[in-house]
This record gives sequence, structure tokens and C-alpha cells, in this order.
Amino acid sequence: MELEANNSLAFLDVFVIRNPDNTIGHTVYRKKTHTNRYLNGESHHHPSQLATVGKSLFQRARGICDRKHLAAELQHVKQVLQDNKLRIPRLRHSDRVKPATVERVPAVLPYVRGVTDKVGYILKRASIKTYYKPPKKVSQFLPSVKCNIPLKYAGVYKLDCECGLSYIGQTKRSIKTRVKEHIANVKHRRSGKSAVCEHVQDRPHHYIRFDKPQILAKEHRFLPRMIREAIEIKKHPNFNREDGCIINKIKPKPKHTTARLQDTVSSFCVNRSKN
Repeated sequence: MELEANNSLAFLDVFVIRNPDNTIGHTVYRKKTHTNRYLNGESHHHPSQLATVGKSLFQRARGICDRKHLAAELQHVKQVLQDNKLRIPRLRHSDRVKPATVERVPAVLPYVRGVTDKVGYILKRASIKTYYKPPKKVSQFLPSVKCNIPLKYAGVYKLDCECGLSYIGQTKRSIKTRVKEHIANVKHRRSGKSAVCEHVQDRPHHYIRFDKPQILAKEHRFLPRMIREAIEIKKHPNFNREDGCIINKIKPKPKHTTARLQDTVSSFCVNRSKN
């Protein structure tokens, strides 16, 4: 909660000031971490988008500041626009009557300097308003760090319990959906539908780590998924009701023995010595 300090108080974008005559003044409020960085005037954006920066800053200054602080705020905005290599907007009379135009479906074009701006000029003559999309940034092609992508796939998963045992399961839907079903079964005490719920009811002081499901394998095919589940059940100590898909133990093949040539001389000598 913001508190008044030095006869001033910050409220959203407004900086309220208490004057000595008990009147209230107001100007634009900026945090101490504000860097005054906006779109660079030399960046690859349509001129109308670059011009919007200055217009919005001037409009905010006129809407928030009182007469005493308006001149200083406008001077600050002009300096910020010059630092960002942006044009200072010119004052226009709002009482000018615009010519009547026919409403048409607007066009949305990706901005390419020297190409789409000319196309937009041609469409403007046909009373078609044009919106320009800036090109994608590198960060938009990269996935978010906080996005837990593996939970969106089908596969084999593991839920750990604090007792040291685990539950190994598989699903053809997203693993996130299956974990939510386990949570609902525990909440409504449906032990017949979930081995996890049965384990919790038999041991009420145990805690299942639903917040940290482990993805053992991502597999959308049925048979490989069932086989992988059975393998993981054999590998980990668990409280599963079943062992999953039955995997027959593979018997090792007998080693091939090559017949050795009998040494007739040695065998004759051995037999002669026995006699």
C-alpha cells in the first residue's frame, strides 16, 4: 500500500502533490526503475506505429498533468522522443471535418519497408483501412521456460509417495489430464478407480507428490506404451495393483559349442597309461 511521503502520493500513473495552500496538484508518475526506453525510431516498424508512441505520451501528459506541471512534462516527453530517435508529433486541430468514407473490411499486412506501405497507400485510396503487423522477434520463436511441455503428451508417468514407493501409469491422453483424474479420485475417495486413492486411504499420513509428476516416456502408440509401462513397473518399487503388460522372461539361448577335433595320439597315450 502506498503511503503519503513529503506531501505527495503515487496512485497508478498519477503523482498527487499537496500544495502549501492545501490544493491538490497532479503530474505523471514514473517509477525509479523507469528507463524511458520506447520503440527506436530506426527499428523496422511502420511509421504510423512509431508515431503512436509520441501521440500517446503527449495525450497522457495532457490528461494527467495540471497547468502547473504540464509544461515540464511536455518538455520531458520531447527529450525522451529525441533520445529514442522518434519524431515529435505536431499539433493538429480536432475540429477539422473528415471526408465521409465507405466502411470496408480492413486489411492486415505484415510490415515490409518499401513494399506493404505502398500497398497500404493503394488500399487507402479505395477506402480500405490497413493495419501493419511488426515482424516476429527471436523470443517469439523460442518456447517459454515456465511452460511444462511434456505434460501435454501421452506416455508413461510416475507419481512418487513420501514412503518411497511410486505409482507407474500410462495414458493415451495428456499426462496432465490423467494426473488431475488421480487428484479427483483421491478427493472423492474413489478407491475402486485409482490405486493411488487406495494407497492414500490405507496410509492416510502418506503424501503423494502430485505437484511433481515424472515423465518416464512420451509414447502415443498403444503397444509400445504398455510395454514401457511394464518395464518401468519392474524397475521401480511401486504400489500398483497390476504388473502391467505381461512380459515373458526371455530365456538365454544355449551357447554354441564347436566340436573339437579329437587328438588320437593323446587319447591313445592316456588309455595306454591306465592299462
